[in-house]
Amino acid sequence: MTGNEQALYAEMQNRGYSYGLCMTSLKILSTSPQAVSDMLVYLYDEQPSEEPMEQREQSQTCLNFAES
Repeated sequence: MTGNEQALYAEMQNRGYSYGLCMTSLKILSTSPQAVSDMLVYLYDEQPSEEPMEQREQSQTCLNFAES
């Protein structure tokens, strides 16, 4: 795991995200170092929470970052 991936995982844990969402996000985002960095910025700026209705949106956000 890279330093940014570790930082992302720690930030997600600190925000109370479930283990499953953390690991799924890392799996998707790890295909692109830039995507991991972008997601860190997104977490710091937007401070989203994990709620059932938001999980689908966050998954889509991960995919969008991974594709960029």
